[in-house]
Amino acid sequence: MRERQELAGRVSIVLRDPAGRVVERRQVDNLITTAGRTLLANALTGVVQVQSQYLTVDVGSSSTTPNEADTALGARVDSAPAQIMAPKVVTAGGTTRVVATVSAMLPATGTAEPQQLQEAGIVVTLPGQTPVLYNHVTFPVITRAGNLEMTLTWEVTF
Repeated sequence: MRERQELAGRVSIVLRDPAGRVVERRQVDNLITTAGRTLLANALTGVVQVQSQYLTVDVGSSSTTPNEADTALGARVDSAPAQIMAPKVVTAGGTTRVVATVSAMLPATGTAEPQQLQEAGIVVTLPGQTPVLYNHVTFPVITRAGNLEMTLTWEVTF
């Protein structure tokens, strides 16, 4: 018997205007960094305990292609606390997977200058340790005007 578990993540990005109407919606697969995989292994073995208050979702303006060795976004612009939903067991096509969902809403900035965003990631900051960039994704430019709120929701599949 041989088992192989793939770890994958996909982010959904939604921009909403002040009335709550969707202005833009995207879905992009992301790269899970080596530091992120190490963090998961440490959590599994009890070396660290990751709690929701340690997670943020960061967005940035760099278009540099993500690399497994990344430890930070290329050009961080904004950040918001993350919310973690209880993992779900999903069976499709005879395969059972566990899906964990992490989401954050970046409120409207209220500034006149729009943000030109091209990257995002989940950052885990454990007390007394260097922040860990769990994952990294880039996408074609999203122009976030000061009156738009942005929600990023990751589904991480195990």
